[in-house]
Amino acid sequence: MTKSNNSYILLVDDEKDILLLYGIWLTSDGYQTVSFDNPIEALNYLEKNDNFSHCSLVITDYKMPQMSGIDLIKKIREKDMNYKIKIMLISAYLKNNFLKDNPYLGKIDKILEKPLTLDTLKKGISELID
Repeated sequence: MTKSNNSYILLVDDEKDILLLYGIWLTSDGYQTVSFDNPIEALNYLEKNDNFSHCSLVITDYKMPQMSGIDLIKKIREKDMNYKIKIMLISAYLKNNFLKDNPYLGKIDKILEKPLTLDTLKKGISELID
């Protein structure tokens, strides 16, 4: 993906401060972003106006009150069966082996642990879409 095309990164995290920080980091680096603090609203956004065809990457938190990141990924993969959209899961719970034996592990393109640095985030994105 070139940073100047019409594709974008969808950010989903229930912590608004994290969304704001990621959005600032990524837009200052030339990416287009759309942010949601509610995964259900993010899914509705993707389903409206065929936004699945314009989204390059979804970056989602794992633990959110309305719907977990894994549940969001399941819903996205039901609509995006060709894996056009790359998915990055970010979590502070990786040390607890929460993904062990999870059947959706293979449907996630990249997993990063919180807290993370801008360099770690940019490297992960670059590996997936640049």
